[in-house]
Amino acid sequence: MAREVRELLEALEADVAGGSEGERVVWKHVQRARSEFSGEHQLAEYVARLSPEELAEILASSPHTLPRLAASHAECRVEAGEERGFVEVMRAWALYTLSGLEGG
Repeated sequence: MAREVRELLEALEADVAGGSEGERVVWKHVQRARSEFSGEHQLAEYVARLSPEELAEILASSPHTLPRLAASHAECRVEAGEERGFVEVMRAWALYTLSGLEGG
């Protein structure tokens, strides 16, 4: 199983290496999360400690447009009467972006 996962990750890295600058930026954050955290929630733990500038870098490089994120994913949307700070919403968007690239 570990060999299959490693081969899948290597294939994904090769695809991203040939991809756009935005994909490389987002993938860099996935790799950082893997090196700094372990376990089921490694991306969430990684995103929780990012600065607003780092979150903005991910979102600017994301293949997902912000309106699409907000329209199609409940965790990325702020409903009427709900109170969440913009940085908290950015974290939800960034986590979705990184999870999507990782295949989560």
